[in-house]
Amino acid sequence: MKAWLVGSIGTLLLVVAGCASGWKSESSTAPDTDLAAYATFGWLPDGGGRGATEAPLSILDAKLRKAIGEQLVAKGYREEPAHPDLRIGFTTEARAREKTTPPMRVGVGVGTWGGHIGTSVDTSVPVGGERVTTVSETTLTIRAIDPHGNREVWVGSATGEVPESSDESALAKAVKAALDGFPAKPR
Repeated sequence: MKAWLVGSIGTLLLVVAGCASGWKSESSTAPDTDLAAYATFGWLPDGGGRGATEAPLSILDAKLRKAIGEQLVAKGYREEPAHPDLRIGFTTEARAREKTTPPMRVGVGVGTWGGHIGTSVDTSVPVGGERVTTVSETTLTIRAIDPHGNREVWVGSATGEVPESSDESALAKAVKAALDGFPAKPR
C-alpha cells in the first residue's frame, strides 16, 4: 500500500509539473481550404513580421525557423525554398505581467486511518506574505500563406510563460503548441 501511495504521489507531481509549463494554443484554417493538398513549405522573405526590408536573421529567429521546420517535416511536409506550396512566417510578442503567488502554508495534522471510525484535526499557518513577481508572457504566431493565391490559409498561436533561461527545448514546446492545429500529411 505504501509503495502505491508513493508512486501515485510521484505521478501526480509529474502531471502537475507538465500542466504548469503548458502553452495555451489556438489555430484557424481559412474557409474552403484543404491543407492536405499542400506538400511543401518555404519561408516568407521577411520572416513574416519584420517589415518590408530584409533584416538579418537574428539568432532567435534562426532557432524558431529551425524548430518550425523540424515540426513541419515531422508532420510530413517537405521544405522547398524555390517554389513551395506554402510560405511560412512567424512573429513573437512578449509582454511583462505581474504574477501573484499566495503565501506558503505549513500544516500540522493528527488523526487515525484504517479503522471503521476515524478522526482528524489539522491546522495551517501562513509563512511569509504574498509574493508579486514579473514574468514574461510570450505569444508565438505562425502563419501559412498560399503564394499562388496570396492569401493566409492557416494561422496558429501559442501563449505561455517563458522562463528566464529559455533554451531550445522551451522553443520547441512553444512551436509544437502553435502548430498543434496544423494537420499532419496522411502517410
